[in-house]
Amino acid sequence: MLNLNMDQLHIFIRACEMGSFSAVARELGRAQSSVSHQIQNLELDLGLVLFDREGKYPRPTAAALALLPLARQSLGQLHRFQQAADSYERGEESSLNILFEELVMPDRLNDMLASFGNRFPHTQLQLSSTSGEDAVARVARGEANFAFVTSRDSYPNALDFTNLGQQRVLSLACPEHPLAQQNQSSLGEAARHRQIVTASDAHRHRWQLSAQMWSCDSLLQALDLACKGIGWVNAPYELARPFLKSGRLIELNLTNALNTWCLGVDLLCANQIPRGSAGQWFAREARRLYGNYYSPPIEITDRN
Repeated sequence: MLNLNMDQLHIFIRACEMGSFSAVARELGRAQSSVSHQIQNLELDLGLVLFDREGKYPRPTAAALALLPLARQSLGQLHRFQQAADSYERGEESSLNILFEELVMPDRLNDMLASFGNRFPHTQLQLSSTSGEDAVARVARGEANFAFVTSRDSYPNALDFTNLGQQRVLSLACPEHPLAQQNQSSLGEAARHRQIVTASDAHRHRWQLSAQMWSCDSLLQALDLACKGIGWVNAPYELARPFLKSGRLIELNLTNALNTWCLGVDLLCANQIPRGSAGQWFAREARRLYGNYYSPPIEITDRN
């Protein structure tokens, strides 16, 4: 079995690139005999001649040149292995599992996740959308680290929670929809058109307005159905943004409480799971993110 190490691979790579054992020794601040010894040991381990030593300078053999890109790749993997191990030793989690209800998906969440990836390159993220009930249960059981959910009156004792603010939910339809053809539409007019609802059974009564209703588990699918003129739908800005930007959907101007629907948003975490440096950063930035990008609470009034 080979007993390769990072130092040996580095010396081999630099010897191929520089064409001189003495130049590699000067670069590394070592004696030339030390560099030569490392190359000889590698040749013995591999059972190959890696350098032709007939001339003034050692020349990589055909086998060495074929192995060179693999050596570079292996050295890079060893560096990443060491960096990851160092990160975990400093208290960075190896992975975080994050859940969210689609209706309260944070604005600019992906921007925050991009910053997270740059800061914690060795922490793997598992991101899942699910119902609020499932998110609460999974975090309480310790199966997930964080969840963004609609605010509730109470949670299991196994959970810690922070109220992050309010998320406004838009009412949307395709430009050809009858509701979109009017500058303003009333709640009664909206109720006469098919509505695509994505809320769970427990919260559907809050969102269902029309007797003509299609139920959909996926909010992205519901938005796509609305683009095809199937009905109108409610969605947070973050998920609706690409549809609004492309003009496939427009925000309806409803003249009463429907266009000021908003949801309180809580961040849940399991209090039995110790939080490392990555988790601490995520929790802090989630609070800052909502404070920077979420609308202030909207007073809901019935204008009829």
